This record gives sequence, structure tokens and C-alpha cells, in this order.
Amino acid sequence: MIGRAKTTVARRRGALPAMLIALAGLFWPVESLAASPACEGENLVPGLVAAGKYEAVEAKAAKVENGEGRFFRVAAEGVAPSYLFGTMHLGDPRLLALPAPVETAFEESDRLIIETTDILDQMKMAGALFADPGLTTLADGKTLEDYLTPDQRQKLETMLSAKGVPFQAIERLQPWFLSSGFMLPDCLKPAPGGVPLVLDTDLAAAARRSGKPVEGLETAAEQLQSLAAIPMKEQMDGLVALLAAEDRLDDVFETMIALYLGEHVATILPAIEAAVPEGGMLVGSGEGYGSFEEKVITERNLRMADRLQPFLETGGSFVAVGALHLPGEEGLVALLRERGFTVTRVKAPVDADGEALGGSIATPSVGEDGAGADHPAHTNK
Repeated sequence: MIGRAKTTVARRRGALPAMLIALAGLFWPVESLAASPACEGENLVPGLVAAGKYEAVEAKAAKVENGEGRFFRVAAEGVAPSYLFGTMHLGDPRLLALPAPVETAFEESDRLIIETTDILDQMKMAGALFADPGLTTLADGKTLEDYLTPDQRQKLETMLSAKGVPFQAIERLQPWFLSSGFMLPDCLKPAPGGVPLVLDTDLAAAARRSGKPVEGLETAAEQLQSLAAIPMKEQMDGLVALLAAEDRLDDVFETMIALYLGEHVATILPAIEAAVPEGGMLVGSGEGYGSFEEKVITERNLRMADRLQPFLETGGSFVAVGALHLPGEEGLVALLRERGFTVTRVKAPVDADGEALGGSIATPSVGEDGAGADHPAHTNK
């Protein structure tokens, strides 16, 4: 992104989709893992193209530094290269298949680094979740009814009733936690006999089978603290937006997946903003996202970059973190360049059916700034 002011505005617009992606894979246990069925929503991009709105979406995305790409080679002098891969924390099976250059880099790496290894241990996750009830429950004896209008409460109660959950069972939960547990499409929720398998945990299992060490950049407690630090007004605005857009969430996630697979990471947020305006704060189009940006995006990126540095200086690491941590002036790609690493994009796109669109680990795509930021249009129809 060009300039910190523009970075802030763009991130405010995309805060809640980023939170949905982050929350989608944060609390799933990993015993009896099972891939979930593919979602059956509609990719909203063709509709935006037909309505003449996609050009403006692309123009917004083009302003984001390192907005194209989800796979990057990270080089330091005198050591083997490392690789940075942006994942999506969802259980859709299309997200589990590694493009050939990514698979090669993973197989040749000496270690795997993910956001947190706590997700691999149900007891650690449960301990982090319940050690401090203040991270997930409302303070001062308040309930959601204190924040919702009667119409909003009725909408939420109707949605919960359809899922067999009484309002009283969740009325003390903070909105961010409620959103993570109840607002995902059915295809992204735990399936009978198992839970959705996300790429990060799949890679960890593969690494352990091959004897590779698996390292984490954060603890589950740190992640929870970042999410719980979102001010209550912003949490409620996001929940209300989810209620407004509930019948289109399948389409929202299908659009996210298609754009992610096509490596148009910075296009995800403006595309959803344009396609689902009734979601309002779902895409962060209102004011007041400074705290979300600071706590959930910027501070975590800085923390991860600092903790990545010694691993990258050693070389041979394969790093898998959420894709929305990569782009932007304060994204991981830019932060690692600031720390002296040579970071170049390796193209590895696939279409929405999982078919490779080209890309080679031997020929990274390098733009004028080393980012390789050309933007092939409409590859995810």
C-alpha cells in the first residue's frame, strides 16, 4: 500500500473479512481430523464484472503493496532459501491441495513454522480458551441483549434456533467469539465424526510424519488476547453485519476462496465490499477500525516478523500463515524486506476447481520492487 494513511483506510475496510478468515480455523481441535465438503456458494466476481463494478475493485487492490501472490521465496546470504506461504484457515478441500512449487518447497524444507503450535494440542487450546473467561465473555454482568435492538435480537434468536442453540446459552459471549462459532457456513463447520481439516494443521501432520520440527510464532493465548482487544462497539458492529448478510455468507466464502486460489489476495476485501453492501460493517466499510487494525493485524505482523527472523537467518524454513498477513505496507512481505531479506514472489495460482494455472519454484516472478505484482484479471470465474 502506498503510504501509511492509505494502509489504514484499506485495512479498516477489510477488517471483518480478515477476522472471519482468522477465526475460521482458530479453535478447531485436531483429533479425528476430516476434510469438510466443498462449499456450494456462488463466486460473486462474475456478477461484479457483469455489473461493471470489478474495474473499481481491481483499482483498489492494485494500490496494495504485495497484494498479488500467496507464495514467496525468502533469501538470506549464505544459507538455503526459506519460503513463505499464505494459507486460508478454512476446511474446504480445495484449500488443502498444494500447488506443485509449494509442495516442492515444503518437501525440501528443514522445518515448518505456523502461527501457533497450540492448535495441534486440544488441551493447550482449551486451557488458553478457559484460563481467562474475560477473553470470551461480556464484562460487568452484561448480556448481548444490552447491545442489540429488539429486531437484531430476534434475528439472532431465529438463527440460533435453526441451529438448535437457545439464546440464553450464548447471551454472555463476546461478539467476536460468537461470530467464530456460529456464523460460518455449514460446509465449514465440524462434520460428524471429525472436524474440518485446515491446511496449517495438515502441513503440521505431514511435517511430523517426515521428522521435521514444527515451530510456532505465537501462543494461543496471544491470539485470543488480540481478538478480545477489539473494542465492544466494533465487535457488535461486526455481529450486526453478519446478521444482515447471513443468507449470503456461502457466497462470501466462495468468493474469498476463488480469489485466494487465484492469488488475488488484496482483491478479496474490496470485492466483497462491492458485492455485499448490505453487510455494511462485515467488510469494515464504517469508521472505527483503528483498534482492530492495530491489535489483530499490525501488532501480530510485527510480532511474527520478529520471531521469524532467526529462523530465516538459518535458512531452510517453510512458513505457513494466514494469507492476509502477507500484503500491505506492514504485511509480512514488506516487514521481512525491511529486515534485510530478499523476498520474491513465486507464482502458484490454481483456479476455483483446483487446477494449476502455472508457476515454478525455479522461476520466481520479480517486479520492479521484487514483489512480482502483475495482476492477471478474471482467472477465478
